[in-house]
Amino acid sequence: MLDFANEIYEKILNLGVKYNVLANCREYPSLLFNKHQFNFSEIQANLQKKFNNPKFITGLYVHFPFCQSRCAFCKYYSEVVSDKDIFNKYLKVLERELELYQIDFSKIELDNLCLGGGTPTLLDEQQIEKYLDIIYRFFRLKPGAQVSIEGTPETIALAKIKEYKRLGINRISLGLQSLNDKVLRKIGRRHTAEDVSRAFDVIRKSGIKYIAADIIWGLPEESLATYKKTISNLIKLSPEFVEGFLLTTGGRVKINRFYPPGIKIDEIISLYKEQFLLNGYRINSSGNFLGVIKKGVHQSKAVNQNMDGLYNCRSSVLGIGAGASSHFNNLKYKIVSDFKTYSKFLLNNIFPPLYGTEISKNDHKRQYIISRIGFFRSINKGRYYKLFGKDLTEDFLKEIAYLKNKGIIHETKSQYKWLLDEQEMGHQAFFMHAIQYWYNPKYIQQIVKEYFQK
Repeated sequence: MLDFANEIYEKILNLGVKYNVLANCREYPSLLFNKHQFNFSEIQANLQKKFNNPKFITGLYVHFPFCQSRCAFCKYYSEVVSDKDIFNKYLKVLERELELYQIDFSKIELDNLCLGGGTPTLLDEQQIEKYLDIIYRFFRLKPGAQVSIEGTPETIALAKIKEYKRLGINRISLGLQSLNDKVLRKIGRRHTAEDVSRAFDVIRKSGIKYIAADIIWGLPEESLATYKKTISNLIKLSPEFVEGFLLTTGGRVKINRFYPPGIKIDEIISLYKEQFLLNGYRINSSGNFLGVIKKGVHQSKAVNQNMDGLYNCRSSVLGIGAGASSHFNNLKYKIVSDFKTYSKFLLNNIFPPLYGTEISKNDHKRQYIISRIGFFRSINKGRYYKLFGKDLTEDFLKEIAYLKNKGIIHETKSQYKWLLDEQEMGHQAFFMHAIQYWYNPKYIQQIVKEYFQK
């Protein structure tokens, strides 16, 4: 806590801006700041131990790294392709990845499955069947597990989505970003507002019950009128879950945040929150992101359980595929984010490069604290004790006492609440708070050595 000069924290803050991790509260320790390369045997041994433990709880994340075009706001790894035959090549090397582990993953039942990307809804009926056949051949899902897929409105077609449902997919997350066509064209989206309405209709007809929608604030060409239009039309579409993000710059993002004339971004976010609450939704998270769930829908059905399990320390995540990240209580790592490299290694029966870091018990606690502050601005005392067998003040007495004295933490009988500067969703205030008070000093030293002492 406050172990370094403020100049060091300012430099790390600027580094966070550069790499676009200010709001990314799941990323402690951030893999962007860790370049340690694991031997495959280390990862294999860790997974063997995990999957031999009948009490081990994990979700599976499968990354599909392809898109039809690159959106200007996107900070995630994907590759633009026009030849869909590459999808079949990808399925072949993905299967080889799973074979090389030489682990019986079916010893436990997966808590959840997330098919992310990229744009996995580019897969047609035959390809999605093969994709899931590969996954189901190596893994077992618990009964009623969430199987979620990410997609875009223009890729939604009835015959295909009916096949998705037949194969067990029960939740679709659509990247809408805005319901204004001028805005969508500006940021490189291939869909229109009309495509969004059609996609919702198709998904409802397919029988898939749960639709999630992503929106972004701070996009170019937005105005108070366009924001109001998006709110109104989105409420009419009635998705089970909506998550709102503030555009963050840096990294792979190609555009700057746009501030509409005559109104602050914070006022727009407040307007969204107010309108959803007035129209049948309840708040799920309200920190670095705004998440709302339709009343009457259970949280376990509406929210992506892959991520929810992770940041609530309910379950781990095993990531497979090019660019996929894995998160466990003792380590986290990422498979190389380059399809050419990924496939070259696997076609030669060699596991592709893995980069990450080990996580100590202390860092696992810090990870939980940072994610709870980031998503919810609060920590439940009883939940912390149940997870770690100690009160929060036993582990971090100095930090809690100092922050209470400064008025940053408010303590109630059941929880600690964080009172951060919430300007622009509190991204900068959150990140600075995290590095000053919750980052392990050893981790700060590692960042300083790697980035500032060259």
